[in-house]
Amino acid sequence: MKKITALTSLIVLSVFVFFTNTTQAEFVAGKNYVVLDKPVETQTGDQIEVRELFWYFCPHCFSVHPMLEEWMQTMDSSAQLVLQPAVFPGWEYGSTFYYVLEELGELDRLHSALFNAIHIQKLNLKTQQDFVTWLALNGVDEAKANKVWESFPVKVAVNKAKASTYKYRITGVPAFIVNGKYMVNATSAGSEERIFEVIDYLIQKETQ
Repeated sequence: MKKITALTSLIVLSVFVFFTNTTQAEFVAGKNYVVLDKPVETQTGDQIEVRELFWYFCPHCFSVHPMLEEWMQTMDSSAQLVLQPAVFPGWEYGSTFYYVLEELGELDRLHSALFNAIHIQKLNLKTQQDFVTWLALNGVDEAKANKVWESFPVKVAVNKAKASTYKYRITGVPAFIVNGKYMVNATSAGSEERIFEVIDYLIQKETQ
């Protein structure tokens, strides 16, 4: 009986190792994720940086957003999420939205709400006034919001985001950069859902 138990345990262990190795082997550089030609410096210290590059007006970013929020509930403690609006030509106003929310201390409360306003409520937020009016409807002082929009720190942040966007060599969003070394998106991962499987794999790869 002991021999049978030992044999069973060995079989179970072998199957586990097989499937573990198979899962890891599924994620291949150049196929499921892109290795950046030149690593970009991270901002999270000893933690592994997972940076999302997004644009509020991007429907795919809106689609991925709830998956990202769900993934964050189980995110490895060795990792830290960093949000960054991507800035391609004509996208500056979308990134300004983000940095205004950040300067106002309203990101946690209104980041998801802004996605919903654009993609579900179909609000036409195309100008500073459109956005400030929306903020006022959400309890933010209008004069303060206008002042922050026109502030030097917001302008600097948008310019930095523009320069940073090109460092990552991305061609679209949403795109995730893991530890400044690897880029993952829905195309490389195979689907939006699998993005986070590949990210988890890369986090583990970086901790080894």
